Amino acid sequence: MRYQSQRRSFLKYTLAASAALFAIGQTTAFADQAAEDFVQGILDEAEPILDAPTQQELLDGVENLVAQYVDMRRIGRFVLGQYARQMTDAQAEEYFPLFQQYATIIYQNTLSDYEGQRIVVTGSVDRSERDIIVNSKLANPEPGAAFANAVIHWRVYRDRDGNMSVVDAGADNVWLAIEQRSQFTSLIANNGGGAAGIDALIAEIRSRVNED
Repeated sequence: MRYQSQRRSFLKYTLAASAALFAIGQTTAFADQAAEDFVQGILDEAEPILDAPTQQELLDGVENLVAQYVDMRRIGRFVLGQYARQMTDAQAEEYFPLFQQYATIIYQNTLSDYEGQRIVVTGSVDRSERDIIVNSKLANPEPGAAFANAVIHWRVYRDRDGNMSVVDAGADNVWLAIEQRSQFTSLIANNGGGAAGIDALIAEIRSRVNED
């Protein structure tokens, strides 16, 4: 599997992140049917991809889903935290395409863990009119299988026109974008903050993308 070091890095921080994250439990209440239908539609598209005959077809399929349904621009700004406002236009032009590549790899590696599985929506929680958490789980996991009891979360953003997109994903209250924000802002701060820190982050993301 490509980029195993990134997956190990994510798992390394899981326990620390769990203590800091807001808790969102599984629910069977249909708090937002439209958001649930949106996510289930994505999961239905994902089912044959997760059952693809080759690993490359799986990775390519996930990449297409991410490009279609995940708002990478919004996530890319979120993970910069307070430093998003300090980024120059030149840095933004370089950062956002690199971040999309990097985050897509994370989604590919994460969803590969559910290879051969079907995922179904179990409920949702409206955090606000525009911010919805949709919960899901494996439909028919084998007893004792990895992730058999995992609650898989999808954070959905609804814009003023009612259009929806995924802006984070996670499992058992550990979220990818929140973990990335912690790592990214720490890296920027440790490299002087501001423009210098953002340059260091861009260099780090480029090195991770080029590891393949």
